[in-house]
Amino acid sequence: MRSTATGWRRLSVGVVGGGIGGLAASIALRRAGHEVTIYERHDFAGEVGASISCAANGTRWLHEWKVDIAKGDPVVLRKLINRDWKTGEPVSVYDLAGYEERWGYVYYMFHRQYMHAMLKDCAMQEEGEGTPVKLLVNHQDINLETGLITFANGKTAQHDLIVGADGIGSAVRGIIGLKPEKKPADSSCLHANVRTEDAVRLGLVDYSQHSALEYWGGQDNSWDKIVLSPCNGGSLLSYYCFFPREKGDFTNHTWGGT
Repeated sequence: MRSTATGWRRLSVGVVGGGIGGLAASIALRRAGHEVTIYERHDFAGEVGASISCAANGTRWLHEWKVDIAKGDPVVLRKLINRDWKTGEPVSVYDLAGYEERWGYVYYMFHRQYMHAMLKDCAMQEEGEGTPVKLLVNHQDINLETGLITFANGKTAQHDLIVGADGIGSAVRGIIGLKPEKKPADSSCLHANVRTEDAVRLGLVDYSQHSALEYWGGQDNSWDKIVLSPCNGGSLLSYYCFFPREKGDFTNHTWGGT
C-alpha cells in the first residue's frame, strides 16, 4: 500500500461496507477516476430502513455525482411542524419555502431502502463518468498494511487503498486500534414504518399532505416525543417514538443485536 510516487495516479480502492456511506464514498472515488470494489458482509435482503434527511449540503453532492434522484422517490421537505403532545395542535411552524433559494438545493427526505438502491445503481451502472463499481459479499479478513482482503473460500483481493465504511460495529476501526467507548443513551426510540394508505383506511390523519417533519412533545426538554417523517413520495410514514431509557425493558439488548 506504500508508494513513493508523486502526483495523481489511478488507484485500486477497496471500500469495506456497502451501506449509504460506503456507496457515497465509492461514487465519489469513481467520479474522481479510481477503480473501486465494495466489500459487504450482507446481501441487503432483510433491510427495512428508516427515513433519512438529506439537507442542501448532501443534495449538492447528489447533483455533483449526477445521481438519478428520482429513483430514490424522495419527499421535498416544506415545513417543520411542532405539535402539542396532548392536543396535536401546532405549537410552531417553520416554513422552508425559501430554502432552495437560500442554500442552492432542496431538502429531501428519503426512505433508506430507496436511497440505498439509488446510490447502488449510480455506483454500479455503466452510464456515467468513471469505471463502474464492483460489489462483492462475504469477505472474511482484512489486512490494512498490505491492502489484502481474504474470502471464506480462500480467494484474495489486493488494493492500493482500503476505506472503512462498515458502520457502528466497524471491523476496520478495530483493526487500526480505535475502540470507542460504548454506553447506554439516556433515551430510547421505537421506530415503525406505516403505509399512508393504511393510515388513511383506518381513519387516521394523512400527514403525508404536509411534506413536513412533524414533532409531538419534547417542548419541556423531556425525552417523551414522537417524530414523523414522510418518504417514498409521501406513500410511507416513518414514525420515531422517543422515551426515557429506564421505561423500557432492555435486559436482552446488545450492541449489534435486535
